[in-house]
Amino acid sequence: MRIATHSRSSLPLVLSAWTGLLVLLVVSGCGSSRPYTLGAVQTTDPDDRPTDRPAETLESMYWDRIDMSVFHQLEKPLNLNWTGRTVGRTLGITDADPADNVNVLDEPPTSSWYTRRHFYDEMSPRELAIGPNERDTTGVAAGPSQQGPWTVTSGKFQGAARGFEIEDPRGDRYLIKLDGPDWPELTTSAEVISTKIFYGAGYHVPQNTITRFTPDQLRIASDAMVNGQDGRRPMTREDLRALLKPYGQGPDGTIRGLASKFVEGEPLGPIFFQGTRDGDPNDRVRHEQRRELRGLRVLSAWLNDADRRHANTLAVYTDEQYVKHYLLDMGSTLGANASQPHQPIYGQAYIIDQRKILTALPALGAYRFPWWHYEGDISYSAVGYFPADVFRPGEWVPTYPNPAFEKMTERDGYWGAKLVMSFSDEDIEAIVETARISSPDAEAHLVDVLQKRRDKVGRYWFDRVNPLDRFSVAASPPVTETGSSPSAEPPRLQFDDLAVEGNLARADARTYTYRMHLDGTALGPRDTTASSRLPLTVDGTALDTVLDNRGRSDPHARVVRVELRTRHDGSISDPTRVYLHVPSSGPPRVVGLERE
Repeated sequence: MRIATHSRSSLPLVLSAWTGLLVLLVVSGCGSSRPYTLGAVQTTDPDDRPTDRPAETLESMYWDRIDMSVFHQLEKPLNLNWTGRTVGRTLGITDADPADNVNVLDEPPTSSWYTRRHFYDEMSPRELAIGPNERDTTGVAAGPSQQGPWTVTSGKFQGAARGFEIEDPRGDRYLIKLDGPDWPELTTSAEVISTKIFYGAGYHVPQNTITRFTPDQLRIASDAMVNGQDGRRPMTREDLRALLKPYGQGPDGTIRGLASKFVEGEPLGPIFFQGTRDGDPNDRVRHEQRRELRGLRVLSAWLNDADRRHANTLAVYTDEQYVKHYLLDMGSTLGANASQPHQPIYGQAYIIDQRKILTALPALGAYRFPWWHYEGDISYSAVGYFPADVFRPGEWVPTYPNPAFEKMTERDGYWGAKLVMSFSDEDIEAIVETARISSPDAEAHLVDVLQKRRDKVGRYWFDRVNPLDRFSVAASPPVTETGSSPSAEPPRLQFDDLAVEGNLARADARTYTYRMHLDGTALGPRDTTASSRLPLTVDGTALDTVLDNRGRSDPHARVVRVELRTRHDGSISDPTRVYLHVPSSGPPRVVGLERE
């Protein structure tokens, strides 16, 4: 039974959908907003304004699987927006539905959903290894305090993911998760590694650390309860003994676990990957239209985060009186599927996949799905099933359909890929080391697979969207007291080629063609260069001088479009359009960006 208080689209009549489609096709190209701004570029979404506490949203962990696998798939063809855009794209009449919360530089702002981190402001390997975790006095990430007993307040003693909740001597609350008894280090390693990667990418996540404890360290709270055969009953010491019995203790007598600290604030239930939250006036963008949720599909593909669904998220009402949004439960990432390894199908198809069913039905049983041929051997129990060779970034899907993932466009995919590619080999090594995998060979293997899958992600998406990024203007040197400039070098438009930065392409094998436009008219010939610093000149004359000579005082009339393409291996990319405002005094600045 589901009690949901998020907004979802209704089921329109089929006739209304097709009538609306005709209207959509007529107006699809009629947008008139400028692709730039002369004001400040929005880098922060003020969705943290104080508001009343919204009602809690409850959803069954089992119902959301059925809802997304069956009813959501049946609803889509009857949905006006989905039908119109799908048919329009098939006919080549309409473009993909763009994300609604990006700024003029095609970036999502920092918000209650997302914070600009590693790609935008590089973090050191050590900072990434610490991630969201609190520091102790030595600067090392800390979990539950070991300076006294842990008080067990509740437990989950059945099911795939078993564990218990504690309060440590400091009064902090944690969920202690355990590996499957037959797969030591598998789930706990996956959870701590993926949590820190998601954090570095910019998402809000809990503090997750590897911890160790002894059975004698545990005390049972007087009000601790468990689910028994006859309903709820008080927890006993025997319950804990039965839970911990399958787990071997290390030489020091301790058992390994993952400590997930409770996030601060009042839980409001899952965030949902579609619609908006009723009662939250700050929640203005439909969730499936958010860039950070669409692009999350690419990071999830890299990490094989196959269970990324509503139930594994959390919204909390903070002490600052706004709703903050978290990703939770990374225990089904990398090679882990809760307490056991992934199966080859995970990441390849939905559990109920209408696309695959329609492919297989005409073959009357003769069709063999690709994953049937995949080698399922597992070399390291701490890694599980996490291959790089059969990974196809563009074909990856989670176990259950995700509405935001389904709406991902190539621009969303490119954004996700640049977050993935921002993690260097050294970054990955530092993060994986925090999982404390006992086998050096298993740790090295996991690092190698993550690096290979990362590069596959980069190649796939950077081949589809011109990977030029971080545009800025390097101003000409200032004028000296004598009135002369120490250099005649004009301002230059500079950028990073992310394919070169990520060692996916050689700098000496790539050239860039560009041309500047004003009011739709080319200002000069198309130039070709191997440099990522383009002089802002027209036939040798500085761009600001050209505009001054034309008597352009209107700020909007001083916006120049620079269209760039990348040549590589005999092919040329789609254009990236950069908009520059060239004021009558002062340096030019980037005020807009369009990608194809």
